[in-house]
Amino acid sequence: MQMNRQLCFVGCYAVDAVGHGGGVALLWKNEGGITIVNSCSNFIDFEVTHEQIGRWRYTGYYRIPDRSKRREAWSMIKNLAADSMLPWCIIGDFNDLMTEDEKKGEQCHPRALLNGFSETIMECNLIDLGFTGDKFTWERGRGTDKWILERLDRGLETAAWSGLFPHAEIKVYEVSTSDHMPFKCFRFENMWIQEKECRNIVQECWRDEDNSDIMRKMAKCSARLEEWGGGMIRDLKNKISNYLKDMQRLKSRRDTSGVRMYNEARWNYLRLLEKQEVFWRQRAK
Repeated sequence: MQMNRQLCFVGCYAVDAVGHGGGVALLWKNEGGITIVNSCSNFIDFEVTHEQIGRWRYTGYYRIPDRSKRREAWSMIKNLAADSMLPWCIIGDFNDLMTEDEKKGEQCHPRALLNGFSETIMECNLIDLGFTGDKFTWERGRGTDKWILERLDRGLETAAWSGLFPHAEIKVYEVSTSDHMPFKCFRFENMWIQEKECRNIVQECWRDEDNSDIMRKMAKCSARLEEWGGGMIRDLKNKISNYLKDMQRLKSRRDTSGVRMYNEARWNYLRLLEKQEVFWRQRAK
């Protein structure tokens, strides 16, 4: 599996998807300290050994999508809880809600399902980690009368795990982005090709230096591109952040204007993410 190396992780353990759905993967950065205990198409359960903290346990969980199999899913969580007395944290897509306010839109979530999941969490002595960011982690039908928002993803912890990591929190993002945007000596950026101004600069430099040798033309061209494109690269991260803030501000609006502005912000956001992806793909070569 090449993905772990491309993302600078040293280890990887994966369970293949069944058909078109499911599949889970665990990637880690530090050598040693990871012991896979159990896995299936719905979870990877492992232990971590740390020199200073000691041993603890983590489970990456992926839902059973069929609502008719909710009891099977709850039993799976209970069995995982009974497998070990180590401090434990389980995070993932549970496809379940604990309270009515974790859903917005259309009909209410069945009370029997709310109670069943909540009782499972209590029986396993788990505590919701809470979150920062958007409350809802899944949506469908944006801008229509059937627009639904739900909190299907969460982190759960035992009191012992909370004692080891008292400041742990779940952060909910629209889409994760890089925090760094390095730019050093001149390098032609592939992302510039998407900009009309790039072609105009090259043509202008070649025309202005018509009687010069190729090296002089390239020197002028590179200086102009760096002056123009360097600013674009520096601004990319700020623009992505601003569009993300606009999306978060507009996400709950259901009026026509709000939906239109959200879609415009999202389109610009995704377009800039594509540029950023081109930038980092070039750096990875």
